[in-house]
Amino acid sequence: MSAIKFGVCGIGRIGMSHCRHFSQNQDHYKLVAACDIDPERVNATTAKLGGKGYTDLASFFADPEMELAIIATPSLDHARNAEQALAAGKTVLLEKPVGVTAEDYALLQKLAQQYPDRLYFGHNHRFEPAFENTQAIISDGLLGNVNVIKLCKHHVFMRRNDWQMRLDCGGGQLSVWGPHLLDQGLQLLGSPVRDVHSYLRRILTPGDGDDHVKITLIGENDTVAEVEISNSVAMASPYCTIYGDRGTLTYEQDQKEIRLRYLDPQFRWPAATATRATPLPGQPKSPEQDLPWIEETRKVEPDTNMWVQVELEIARHMYRALREDVPFPVSSHDALEVVRISEIVKKQNPQFAWIG
Repeated sequence: MSAIKFGVCGIGRIGMSHCRHFSQNQDHYKLVAACDIDPERVNATTAKLGGKGYTDLASFFADPEMELAIIATPSLDHARNAEQALAAGKTVLLEKPVGVTAEDYALLQKLAQQYPDRLYFGHNHRFEPAFENTQAIISDGLLGNVNVIKLCKHHVFMRRNDWQMRLDCGGGQLSVWGPHLLDQGLQLLGSPVRDVHSYLRRILTPGDGDDHVKITLIGENDTVAEVEISNSVAMASPYCTIYGDRGTLTYEQDQKEIRLRYLDPQFRWPAATATRATPLPGQPKSPEQDLPWIEETRKVEPDTNMWVQVELEIARHMYRALREDVPFPVSSHDALEVVRISEIVKKQNPQFAWIG
């Protein structure tokens, strides 16, 4: 099958990463266009990886050779740039946050209906190896029925003062890391969201954006997903902790090992009833004192750089969708649900001067 001829719009840190990692598999991808307002970035990229260089969006989207446009422009421009690329006949992979404002959400809903086979959403962190390993463990049933999910992205006392902490640039952790953890939380929740509770704070940053985020999602299945993102903790919590009715799973921020403690799969709770009696002094409060626990520490597989892996995986899934007609794992519904919940969180935190 022919390689996908792609272009990247916005050659910042993430855009350059897309250029580099998609180009890595030359049988599947060929970079034919790169666009940025900075001509030096464009020239450096095309000199190293090939393709035509543009500093004008309209000319970039009109490139006749380009099939796939990857949008990695500033966050507040994502939805509008996706609309321009789709109108020009391109297939689009849209970097997160796919939408920052209520207007973005409405536009993306319209585009997803109008271009169902040409608009794709770049929630690549659902392809983190530790996250995929965790999904497999849950599917195996070792934890039993999941009832609580905790996801934390902790940056230890990071007093960030660039665009990512300015709301007029599409910053704030709700928009920067929120899409990743909300997407993961929704996947683990396994149910439509019934309730959303949140509080956001600005604690350390000199910007006006949120640098501490706490969101609780309650599913229609009564499972709870708690998401916390913070630049203002001195001792980081585990990245992921999951409570099931047969065990617990956890892994740290470095995502190298998964720790498990679960009941032997052969164990079944004996029938029991609760009485009105009070335990006597020294009497066990539970009749099961020696439960058959199994404790494991598993290396995350594959043992690779997570940041590279998520790029390679989204490139692989994109190729399969466009050339092999395999459904893309990030549906429009998934991506738009992240934006919908983000808009609810903003309304619950009116102390911030949200854009749009």
